[in-house]
Amino acid sequence: MIKTIRSKKLTSKEVATVLGVSEASIKRWADSGLLPMERTAGGHRRFRPQDVATVQREGLDGKKSTGPGRQGKPTKSLSPPPEKALKLAPRKVAALVEDVFASLVEGREEDLSAMLVNLHLNGHAVGAILDQFLCVAMNRVGKFWHDGDLSVAEEHVATSTATAAVRKLRTLVDTSGESGVFALCCSVEEDFHELPVQFAALTLEASGIEAFNLGMNTPFFALRETVERFRPDLICVSATVLSSLDRAAREYSDLQKAARRAKAGIVLGGAGFADLRVRKRLPADLHADDFRSLEEFAKALVGKRR
Repeated sequence: MIKTIRSKKLTSKEVATVLGVSEASIKRWADSGLLPMERTAGGHRRFRPQDVATVQREGLDGKKSTGPGRQGKPTKSLSPPPEKALKLAPRKVAALVEDVFASLVEGREEDLSAMLVNLHLNGHAVGAILDQFLCVAMNRVGKFWHDGDLSVAEEHVATSTATAAVRKLRTLVDTSGESGVFALCCSVEEDFHELPVQFAALTLEASGIEAFNLGMNTPFFALRETVERFRPDLICVSATVLSSLDRAAREYSDLQKAARRAKAGIVLGGAGFADLRVRKRLPADLHADDFRSLEEFAKALVGKRR
């Protein structure tokens, strides 16, 4: 049931989106040996994310550049070089957030994917991408929907677009879990928000942890049973809402005992766990206020295991 999912290869179209050139150029570079590729059983070209990242950083001729070098159209850079990746000017960050928001509500998944992938290839950590851009834009979507400025259908389009873009970003993340650290991710009972769980799983994977997504609406007693069966190293729970604190606290106590027996850490994150009274009754190794703090915690855990 629980297994590692290896990073999938990219198609010619996906590579073209990442590098900002035509699909024909990608095929030409691949066929001439400039861009490493593999062929499927059906003869289709497939590309390793790390090879695409190398071309994005250094160009086809192996020299530092912002695109494929002399062989074609330069890549449109959506962020600065890796050494400056976390030092975007506020105006640049705001402009990117506007682009992300527009792509979400208009259902432009390819545009959104290109922005997120380019940010990652240019050195931005997954946690920073989620916190600075995608979460900010999705929070705006939620506010507009709450205020009646977006319809339910438009909100669903935005969520679907974000989900698809995150899956595309995941193709560039090493999900092999070679650290040997294994985590379970889910949201609490009666919480049907899927994106926070996906974001958490991706953040953990980017930190070298094998993450299994149990999905939404997972009661603490069911999570306890899963912990007892699979004995993970980390349990990551998201809550946008927390319906019954008293019942949750009772069931969480049993989950904590199971976690201690499995020697597993617990991370709780999301608006449902933000209140200090909730945190007092539901103690954890980390109450994550953002994905960057989760990322730092995960990397420290991997470091200890090594």
